Amino acid sequence: MTWRLRHEDIDILTLGSSLLGSGGGGNPYIGGLLLKKSMEKLGIDGIEVIAPDSINDDATIIASAGMGSPTIGSEKLPNGEEYARSLSRLEKDMEIEFEYVTPSEIGGANSVVPFIAALFRGLPVLDGDGEGRAFPELQMTTFNLYGISSTPMCLADERGNELIINSVDNLWAESIARSVTARFGGRGYVANYPMSGKDYKKSAVKNSVSRARDLGELLSRGMRNNSVEDVLTKEAGASELFDGKLTDLVRENNGGFSIGYAIFRSTEGEKTSRIRFQNEYLFFDEKIEGDMIEIVTTPEIICILDRETYMPITTDRLRYGQRCKVFSLPVGEKWNHPLADDLVGRRVFSVLKHFQ
Repeated sequence: MTWRLRHEDIDILTLGSSLLGSGGGGNPYIGGLLLKKSMEKLGIDGIEVIAPDSINDDATIIASAGMGSPTIGSEKLPNGEEYARSLSRLEKDMEIEFEYVTPSEIGGANSVVPFIAALFRGLPVLDGDGEGRAFPELQMTTFNLYGISSTPMCLADERGNELIINSVDNLWAESIARSVTARFGGRGYVANYPMSGKDYKKSAVKNSVSRARDLGELLSRGMRNNSVEDVLTKEAGASELFDGKLTDLVRENNGGFSIGYAIFRSTEGEKTSRIRFQNEYLFFDEKIEGDMIEIVTTPEIICILDRETYMPITTDRLRYGQRCKVFSLPVGEKWNHPLADDLVGRRVFSVLKHFQ
């Protein structure tokens, strides 16, 4: 099914993508604001969203995203054209014209910034992505699971610097791009995973843009009717994990990531939980008989909502004293792949080396 994302729909999309982002993917409010301003600047009210199964096998597709620490991304804002510039530079280098843009992940700002690249280039966006959520590293995608190369890719910054990367594998692409992003000042703008329509239909998490929109509508309805818990658990498949106050927060920018943990205590003070993050919320732990035990781990989606407003809280917006509810959401079935644990399992994340 083809539909149009209009100016008035952006807030709903960013609300839903805040849930799917597991706290990461960049600040969705900022991404939505950039998209609105770009639409107004170009005088365009809507962008086509295309069902993946409707495209030709020989179609040309490119993923678009921002890269770097979400904390820095909230302070160092692009003008929007960087996303399109990295796409255009890659086209020039590959001597190809892309027909469709796709999100590489459907979480946070990275669910909407592909629309900015598409807007400036006059291209439609595919209703899918490479994660069904957000992850901190470029190789952590279902595209990678199905053998799609992240390179050649273009990494750009707001000053006009552009770098074409050709790597031996996707892990090297991440390592090189992460180092360059740090030199850029902590944020970069990426066009990567060039692929055919056939490869996209095989590897993408389909209909994830629609899922983000639908989740946003559900959460918005729950807010209006004061029934968020019922809406999330009964209609979105969420599980409530914790209800309490954020009592301790440790966060640092390390190796191009925002990493750390948040400690929560229940309202009665009887329970303690911890969420460890590396750009995204990755591990939910509960203290049981004095030990922190992992209850929910990646790739399941962990969401933190403000207890009063029920707005999702991203990692860059965590603050001491916040009263929160914590939920988990099921992730797409593509992550049932036998190699998924090697790509997004617990042992691959550097946050565990810093905060056990």
